[in-house]
Amino acid sequence: MRGFWLKLRRRRRLHADLEEELAFHREMAQASGNPIPLGNMSSISEQSLDLWRFSRVENLWRDVIYGARSIGRSRSLLLTALLSFGLGIGVNAVVFSLAVELLLSQPSVADVSSVVSVRLGGNSHAPPVVLDALGRSGIFQDVVGDNVEMLVNFDDGADTRPVFAAATTKNYFAALGIPLALGRGFRTDDPNDVVVLGDRFWRRHFNADPAIVGSQIRLEGRPFTVVGILPPIHRTLIGFGLAPEVYVPRYLDDTMLAMYARLKPGSTLGEVRERVKSAAARINEAAPAAVDYAERVHVSPAAGFHRLQEEADLMPVGLFFVVLLVVAALVLIIACVNVTGLLLARASARRRELAIRLSLGASRGRVLQQLLVESLLLALAGAAFGLAIAFLTTALLGRVQLPLPIPIRLMVEPDWRVLTYAMVLTGVATLVAGLLPAWQAVRESIARDLQRTRRLRMRRALVVGQVAISLVVLAAAFLFLRNLVAVRRLGPGFDLTHTLRVEVNLPPDRYTTPESIQGFVARTLPELQALPGISNAAAARIVPFTDSTRFGATITFPDSGEKRDVNFSWNAVTPDFFTVMSIPMLKGQTFTPADRGGDLVVAVNRAFVDRYLAGRPAIGRVFLWGKDGTEPFRIVAVVGNTKTMTVGEDDVPQLYQPLAQVMTDRRRVQFVLRSATPPALHVAAVRAAMRRAEPAAGTIVEPLFASIGLAFLPSQVGAALFGAIGLLTLALAAVGLYGMMAYSVARRTQEIGIRVAMGATARRIAQMVLRDAVVLVAIGSIVGVAIAIFLMRPLAMFLVSNLTPADPLSLAAVVVVLLVTALAAAWGPTQRAARIDPAITLRTE
Repeated sequence: MRGFWLKLRRRRRLHADLEEELAFHREMAQASGNPIPLGNMSSISEQSLDLWRFSRVENLWRDVIYGARSIGRSRSLLLTALLSFGLGIGVNAVVFSLAVELLLSQPSVADVSSVVSVRLGGNSHAPPVVLDALGRSGIFQDVVGDNVEMLVNFDDGADTRPVFAAATTKNYFAALGIPLALGRGFRTDDPNDVVVLGDRFWRRHFNADPAIVGSQIRLEGRPFTVVGILPPIHRTLIGFGLAPEVYVPRYLDDTMLAMYARLKPGSTLGEVRERVKSAAARINEAAPAAVDYAERVHVSPAAGFHRLQEEADLMPVGLFFVVLLVVAALVLIIACVNVTGLLLARASARRRELAIRLSLGASRGRVLQQLLVESLLLALAGAAFGLAIAFLTTALLGRVQLPLPIPIRLMVEPDWRVLTYAMVLTGVATLVAGLLPAWQAVRESIARDLQRTRRLRMRRALVVGQVAISLVVLAAAFLFLRNLVAVRRLGPGFDLTHTLRVEVNLPPDRYTTPESIQGFVARTLPELQALPGISNAAAARIVPFTDSTRFGATITFPDSGEKRDVNFSWNAVTPDFFTVMSIPMLKGQTFTPADRGGDLVVAVNRAFVDRYLAGRPAIGRVFLWGKDGTEPFRIVAVVGNTKTMTVGEDDVPQLYQPLAQVMTDRRRVQFVLRSATPPALHVAAVRAAMRRAEPAAGTIVEPLFASIGLAFLPSQVGAALFGAIGLLTLALAAVGLYGMMAYSVARRTQEIGIRVAMGATARRIAQMVLRDAVVLVAIGSIVGVAIAIFLMRPLAMFLVSNLTPADPLSLAAVVVVLLVTALAAAWGPTQRAARIDPAITLRTE
């Protein structure tokens, strides 16, 4: 340790001592007439200093200084590497940031590692009585619940509109330790008429006025006191960027809640799962219900990678981002190949310099280190540029308001994980781009004019690899673009262009019974049908692309006793729904007003018949379902298939019930209106009619086509992300091809001069150069097609049914695009080759 501090703090003193010692020995030798000199004084001095200093660190620092100066003199190399590395690392950082935000983001709670999600009976939500019983069991430190799918009516004085709300237990904010920007969260002694506002809602409706805390706003037709404001960056437990606009206490007894709990210190998931199963069995005994809460009990982490492992529904989203990260990594490899080609050309130009350094005694490892340091400096500059691109892109994404029916906000913030990922990519880029040129330069620098042909072959091999990788990325991008086009061409099974959608959220204080809700529908439909320009109107529990309800059950056919496990999308509609939506009636007839008090009837779609009634006549068929599986339902109609949530989804079985037979206190009702003229012309009249029908109800009126943003979202996201990466890949491939062709022409200048001197025309020279480019693209394309067919198989789950990953049209189109790009990139070098003057060239050589 004393020697370390001596090296660090007494360097000047050591230098002076060394000079004095050497001078003393020279004087002694002269005084005694010693004929033997000390030898090379510089070598002796360096050997002595090596014992006193940090040689490796100082040599590395010298390499950094020298490399920075050397790169600074090669501005074209610096600019190309900066763009290539910057774009490659930037794309990877953006994709990784999105993946972290959507899949691995940490909710805004204290000690997130101790928060778990609890599911009983295989259901995501449970009634409050179950949550209260689980809280009293003593298994957890705290148990909370929320429902982020609520709608509450907000009256701003001019209009009443439904806004997305999270209904929570009153211990929600305190138990989870959720931070607030202003005010406080709920307290257990608060009344039900309190609210916490989301940051965007506060800024949009109240201009970020802090005085709103303690004031009242009108929700559900009555005043609510604002007790707190959430910060701008607030992530919910459910994740995926979902950002409810307001938070209210659970003020309705029938609100179903997702359950979360905080583990007690020292508890393990395995131990807690067993105790929760026992508690669920006791809940079954205390309050028998249709759901067996002791079955399919899940206790899993509320966030992080372990949540992905536990939640099977998240695997397709995770797989999508894995594929996207692989594609982004291929882009970085293409960028590295570009820089590799430049460094190979630079090493060729520096052959004499490196040979001199080796001949003067520098080791190959020392020279290799210097060249790798230069590559590292280029990669670091590119990483800084790429992170700047990533920060700018993610900041812009945070401001984008997605055209979706639910409040999604991308709160993408590059954090330590993104920085670590970028640093890892920087190291990889340094090795991938710099190791081969550095090693090749060290091997060849001693011999004169060493194997130009080998270097040219190496650069051609790199270009072939670059073309192959580019083809894989472009094929994936083109496949998603074709998927988007195919999705837009697919018919949803109903009319979008002449239909108006009305969504009504009735105030819970006035509509407390199923009869009151049915009465609102009965008196509102005639008013809507009487509006000028409206030819017909119908009501429904669900309008496609805005919501979805699925049932899994066992039905029994009483005539044969056969039981079938079924899974279908469910809806309840009024008789004119199929006419208004232009859903074809294939067999039977629609519902009638007489169905209100008659037998239980249903309509099913063609997919339901094909899957569950194959070989049986559908019309008149009776099956047992409903409460305890004993209620008889008779099929009276078979209708066409329709999409439910996305246009690209496969046809799923569907079952419709008459709305008059579904007695529920759900206060969200939707209407669809048929118009012969553009639906947008009737929005104002319909909104006025709905306000007359119920002034306190929150109402959304819009053309049906405007409300289907979610239907195209998967295809649009895939096309946008892969399309942008594909364009970047094409640009990088063009740069690589241009560099290769320019280098090839420069190395073959003498050959081309001789050919011209012997009578070759400019056209023949141009054909020769272009032929080289075409051959490289052809070989790379063959390799790329083989790789693409194998690697793109996992993409099948994201495509429409009639489109395959090995789509010949997509692959052929990508090959053509690459060929055109190669010809364009080779055009400049080709023109330069065609203008070579043999007299000047041969004289120079």
